[in-house]
Amino acid sequence: MASVLPPAATVVIVTGASFLTAAATGFVLAVAAFAAAAAIPAVARAALWSPDVAIGAPPLWLGAVAGVVVVWLAVAALRRFIVAGRSMTDAGLAGRRLPAADRLVVLDDDRPDAYAVQGLPGLPGRAVVSTGMLRALTPGQRRVLLAHEDAHLAGHHQLYIQAVELAAAANPLLRPAVEVVREAVERWADERAAVLVGNRVTVARALAQAALARTTSEKRANAVPSAVLQLDGSHIAARARSMLLPAPRPRRVLAVALAVLALSPVVSALGIGFAAESHFERAHARCASASAVSCA
Repeated sequence: MASVLPPAATVVIVTGASFLTAAATGFVLAVAAFAAAAAIPAVARAALWSPDVAIGAPPLWLGAVAGVVVVWLAVAALRRFIVAGRSMTDAGLAGRRLPAADRLVVLDDDRPDAYAVQGLPGLPGRAVVSTGMLRALTPGQRRVLLAHEDAHLAGHHQLYIQAVELAAAANPLLRPAVEVVREAVERWADERAAVLVGNRVTVARALAQAALARTTSEKRANAVPSAVLQLDGSHIAARARSMLLPAPRPRRVLAVALAVLALSPVVSALGIGFAAESHFERAHARCASASAVSCA
């Protein structure tokens, strides 16, 4: 998807699809566990369902497995949510402690570094760059770097990453989507920088020079909170190559088609949910209309 859609569309669609797929998966597993438990005679009697409720129910062992899996995934998602909340709070507080009050903060540090600190309600985001990084770049490349970091803040890119990581915690099969979104948010910021600077070649050179300056520095960069979007050398070659190509076309029809396709897990899950609800309502109605003996 990242090779055929603009990075912004890739981020939004992959993040949304991952989140919806994770939710749909958990819902279907919960329905399977509930249906299997409902087929137990004692449970059916207590809930006033007729014995017909067992028709079409999954085997008890399969329902037990589904129940264990959905609880395990829910706990994993909750833990990831707590970790994400803490890291976002730490990042926001770290941005608040920075020496300047402006959106752009220049740190007097020889270590080449640059990162974006996403803000919180009441705490604006900050783009941070060290003097060591500024010295390693030409004036045009500095504009690219600052525009790139500012694009991360304006687009709230860290929130997309946190959302797709939460989805991957709730459904481990979605883990490849995390790397897709991470790369796409960087390319999204690259494209925004290219629009602001007006020269894609300058962006490509700035990416290479900034990554080289950071990786060849003899001094280690400052430790930053995990929720910070920090400059790194990942995918630099691919990102630089994309800057040497024309800007990606919108491809609105394809984006809409993929967005609709991303809804299919939710539609399927809702269909299963409505079918299960109808099944249990009929079982309860048959029990209510029958004698207590025949319902037992």
